[in-house]
Amino acid sequence: MRQLFRPKPKSFLDAARREWQFEAFAWLLRGCGGLPRFLDTALVLPTPGHFPEQGMKGHAAAAALFRLVRDHAGMADWPCIVEPEHTAAPPATGERIRVIHYPPALQQPELLVAHFAHELARFLVESLHEPPPGGAELYEPAVDLATTFMGFGVFMANSAALSSSHCSAHPVRWDLNECELVHALALFCQLRKLPPEAAEPHLNAHVRKYLRLAMRDLTQFERDFQKLRSVFPVMPIDASECTMPTRHG
Repeated sequence: MRQLFRPKPKSFLDAARREWQFEAFAWLLRGCGGLPRFLDTALVLPTPGHFPEQGMKGHAAAAALFRLVRDHAGMADWPCIVEPEHTAAPPATGERIRVIHYPPALQQPELLVAHFAHELARFLVESLHEPPPGGAELYEPAVDLATTFMGFGVFMANSAALSSSHCSAHPVRWDLNECELVHALALFCQLRKLPPEAAEPHLNAHVRKYLRLAMRDLTQFERDFQKLRSVFPVMPIDASECTMPTRHG
């Protein structure tokens, strides 16, 4: 009898934050091609397979890393370039080119990947016709979540862990906290039907534990995942206005 009345385990996130993440994933699915397109999204990892050694230093290395991030994001054709902060604007060419800046002192490749992916996610969010759930107040958290949605959740979770410690001289900081980013990564993996083992070897030790807890917790919300799987994409009327990332190869 005592087992019959055992309380449910405490959720990894409170209901309001969990529900917002599901709503935000639905919003991104509507704007980015629905579930079929999402299922083509790779979980990007800090491995030579995704980021081969370029043998460069300084800005050349950062620019090469940016191009790889842009390719993995499916945004190779998007008009954007990368420059160090405090550099002069590129000469006008008549084309609208997005300039993504980075702090020159930010040397750790994993943090640079997170930063570049986050700024590309901002570019994507700005292109969507529908505002994020929660409005302006949750715009920046929505950009954080979009970065994970695009496949860079491992980098976001690890960089959040670094920024909360003293091991990084130049930490990047996000609006979502470490647990919220781990939960977003778990949501990504669960929707993609990836096991925790797909990400775990590449996560900081304590983040690994959080991911397992979050994925275990999310198994209680199959109805919410069914709703996500039934989301239809909202396509612009004019096909030339389509801004969805497209992965090549």
